[in-house]
Amino acid sequence: MRTYFEPDEIETYETAKDLLIRRCVRWAAERRTPVDPFALAAALDFRHESIDGRLGYWTAALAEEFLLSFAPRTLSTDARAAAGLPDSLRHLIEYLDLTALLDPTGDPQGDLDAAITRSVPAFAAAMADQSNFGVAKFWVMTAIGHGVDPTDSSAMSGFFDDVDAGRIDHDDEILAQIIARHERQGGGRVVRAVAQLPVSLPARPELDAVAEQTPIVTRLRALISWVGDGRVLTTTGNLRLADARELVTLLDTGDTIDPKIGDRVFRTKSSAELPGLARLVELAKKIRLVRVVKNRLVRVAKASPLLRYGSALWTAAFDAQPELGLPSRSTPWVAEHTRMLDSVLGDVLPDVLNTVYGLPVPIPVIRLTESVWSACAATYYLDDLDPATATRWREGVSSNTRRLFDELAELGAVELTVGHPDPMYRSDLDIDDPMSLPPDARERLRAALDTVAGEVELIALTPLATQAVRARLLREGRSAPLVGELFDTEPAQLLGMVAEYYSEETTHAEITGWLAAHGGPEHGLPLLLDGIRDCPFRTRAAAMLDVLAQTMPDRSAFLHGLRADPHLGPTVVQLLIADNEITPDELDAEEGLRAMAEQFIHLMEAAGPEAVTGTLADLPTAQARDIVAALRDSGHPDDTGLEELLAVTEAHITERNPERASPTALKRNSSSRAKRGKHR
Repeated sequence: MRTYFEPDEIETYETAKDLLIRRCVRWAAERRTPVDPFALAAALDFRHESIDGRLGYWTAALAEEFLLSFAPRTLSTDARAAAGLPDSLRHLIEYLDLTALLDPTGDPQGDLDAAITRSVPAFAAAMADQSNFGVAKFWVMTAIGHGVDPTDSSAMSGFFDDVDAGRIDHDDEILAQIIARHERQGGGRVVRAVAQLPVSLPARPELDAVAEQTPIVTRLRALISWVGDGRVLTTTGNLRLADARELVTLLDTGDTIDPKIGDRVFRTKSSAELPGLARLVELAKKIRLVRVVKNRLVRVAKASPLLRYGSALWTAAFDAQPELGLPSRSTPWVAEHTRMLDSVLGDVLPDVLNTVYGLPVPIPVIRLTESVWSACAATYYLDDLDPATATRWREGVSSNTRRLFDELAELGAVELTVGHPDPMYRSDLDIDDPMSLPPDARERLRAALDTVAGEVELIALTPLATQAVRARLLREGRSAPLVGELFDTEPAQLLGMVAEYYSEETTHAEITGWLAAHGGPEHGLPLLLDGIRDCPFRTRAAAMLDVLAQTMPDRSAFLHGLRADPHLGPTVVQLLIADNEITPDELDAEEGLRAMAEQFIHLMEAAGPEAVTGTLADLPTAQARDIVAALRDSGHPDDTGLEELLAVTEAHITERNPERASPTALKRNSSSRAKRGKHR
């Protein structure tokens, strides 16, 4: 049971959604607390169709967004019929928490429950307000209001004919508002962001100490101290030249006053001719340290806390980089390709930083400059450029990007080195993927990154930048795992998270750290194994046990030691067979039956009932009947999974051969399992 699916995994997601809804409805029924499957499906779709796609990740803000925005916009039902939706969401989150599927990096279950309660008074009004509807819902609800069944395609076709003919009354003003909002929001579709790998960061005090020593923090503080009670500007809004001369030295901006070229001295006539100083002052304005009031540069009083904490000040300076634009745009003459890149920098630079974020080894700079050029070409129509001009523009964009990297290095955000590129940065260049770089770009990269091409320039984020990028990703609602953030979570949450989102290296670090925080392996390992035993989804339990075994000094010995475990045994057997440690022929009869049941339960969870019946349908009736009988007598420990499996398989056998089916078989099996105790 996964809680994250790529957008193109349509069937896999729908199967998982059906399983989760089925189990949640069953759990609620046992508690005599009804839930609406339609509401559960809507809530899961809301999370699946989001920027991060994590079904188990919920915050108070997300719960409120679902109830007060998503549901009113998309669910074609009236407020009265949807009255139970908040409680259904409440029960879904409670079930996710109970089964350890609730993402521990989101808000606690109690906070989510409180957010739902707060939203209830406004929910009915939001559902009834037509201005909240989406375009599709507007017409569906209008059709229903005129007695038209929206599921009847013929009736809906006639309805729209009546709309076009002016025979259907509707609020044109509200419809116009809905369409305008729909267009502003890009059609209402959220683009799934690329999942980020977990990162490791130094302790916060260490990062704070590094930030305090960065030149940008020192310069900004010195600038604000110099501004004092305010400084008069020129009539054009620039620093006075005398002040600029003082600041170039005080702040070490790298500018040259009255530069000498050959035998000639070029007198500096304005502070605007000093790009380093001008950029620093502009940065101070962007992050609201200073502002201009009546032609004076003055301090912003509310900026005092920001100035006090070096890490916060550095992060603010880093986050402002896209707004500052390219360093080269302040030169007297700006090339067209520079203006082009500068116009898209607000989108391109965050994408570049996201690309570098979390990479295990530095990435070649040329890979990024080629990506930046491709982004420019995708934004602007450049097909009319002749080859020579296109090459000049591409090289210009590369040069501008490289100067931006120098600026980021000066800031302390990236490290630029020279070395041989890791082979991983060549591995995808021969793959003809429509989503990859254009053929000419791949050809240039193959030549530049060839093993005989020598060393190239490499780039990596510093820990300060990694922390800042991660904070931005979290603000955007994206997943950005951090090694160490799961040390205090429940065992099943830990293993479920690392199984879905962590690399092999970060999995080892997270589990090792968790064990250290829980008394070491002697005390912590039994807790982790109990977490796997309590998992009600066998596919998830298998993934959890698999990642735990990967961190053990001897995976084989660890798994063999669990082979006789009453609950984990069937999962262990599957892993040992996959590892080629044992073969199915080595299993005794009892172990073989449980292993077969384990396989079918996995198939049921991962591919759905149709996959199970499809497997049986390919077999002769007698053999299929024998398999179902074997499943019935397997003694598999997953009561719920086996009961669901038998309901499907026995119904299949009944359909194939009604006179041979035993109507009491499932009842007998359920009774025998009840004697062993029920496992959710």
